[in-house]
Amino acid sequence: MKHPRNHLVPASSSNASGRRVRRSNKTEATGPSKPATRLVDSMEYCYRAVLETSSSPILLLSAEFIIMGWNRAAEVASGWKADEALGRNYMEFCLQMEVRESFLTKLAQVIEGMDVRGYESPLLTRTGLQTLFSWNISRVLGTHGELTGLMAIGTAVLPATQAEEELRLAHARIHSEARRAQSVAEEERRRIARELHDEFGQALTGLKFDLAWFGMKLRQSFAPIGCRDLLNKVQAMSGSVDALLESVRATAASLRPAMLDDLGLVPALECIATTFRLRTGSSCTLDVAPALSSIALPPETSTALFRIAQELLTNVMRHAGASQVHIRLYEGDDSVTLEVADNGKGIDRERMTTPASFGLRGIQERASLLGGHFHIVGTSGVGTTASTSVPLAECFVP
Repeated sequence: MKHPRNHLVPASSSNASGRRVRRSNKTEATGPSKPATRLVDSMEYCYRAVLETSSSPILLLSAEFIIMGWNRAAEVASGWKADEALGRNYMEFCLQMEVRESFLTKLAQVIEGMDVRGYESPLLTRTGLQTLFSWNISRVLGTHGELTGLMAIGTAVLPATQAEEELRLAHARIHSEARRAQSVAEEERRRIARELHDEFGQALTGLKFDLAWFGMKLRQSFAPIGCRDLLNKVQAMSGSVDALLESVRATAASLRPAMLDDLGLVPALECIATTFRLRTGSSCTLDVAPALSSIALPPETSTALFRIAQELLTNVMRHAGASQVHIRLYEGDDSVTLEVADNGKGIDRERMTTPASFGLRGIQERASLLGGHFHIVGTSGVGTTASTSVPLAECFVP
């Protein structure tokens, strides 16, 4: 005989059932209590809904090990539909011969009153494969405390190698998505910088020419009265356009320097070193290994190293108070390293590890996305040295 799926009722609902039975006996004299009956029915419905939506296989077995309940998760795990499993002997249906005796021993302990937790036993699937589960098994009691069945809740146990492989794949997916997001962000920077340079820059340049033409016409005018004021206004407007044009160019360059795309990493590093000298008045030198001077690194690597150099020079400008900065780009045994050293006050350990150091954390993330690493060390009153190394495999792709 096959039993309907709603026979899968947890042991905790037995008390509710008992309360309903006792109330039914009492109502012979006082009349039915409809609100209480509806509440108990609702609770039982909720129990069944929870069991059916659980991600863990949940089985209800009779004292003779007949399958009385088989939720949707059990269907997924085994490949057997509930209608095919209900009414079958669990031992014969779901266990290989060699594990039946051990499972019987555990069920006997449960019948005697002991709850079993974390018992590992394989479940034989429809395809003939075995999936290892960790089972929690307990008794299901009736209204008067009699044994009505056994409930088993399973959790899939992954082999260590499989768990490690799944973890590795998850990390690889996260790593890949992070690199893709970084690439998309840089492409968006490139697009905005190009639009600023082409659209706004050209429009402002055209406006400057128009103002120059207007000023020339004013100087050639035969009505000099009031022309001097107009010429002064034109010159002031032209100066404002120059300042705005310079701001647009600087913003476009900070978003994505055209030199990085057109000429490569080394000229772009020379550019930010020059900008640093002009802004701070401090010395900033660049030393590039000959092997790297004439080699075009992949765009992703060039962008990452350039952004890291930008961030490090910004930190020196804001916090170090240095008079000398030295940038090095060189090749090691198995990596390409960018190093920025200054003679400033020296970064302290607290600042290296504080959650507010978004710049340093961003550098670490950029380096790790390329399979590299970032290291920074500071000595009070001596200076700070920060280095980022990227594997050669990321720098010299076929």
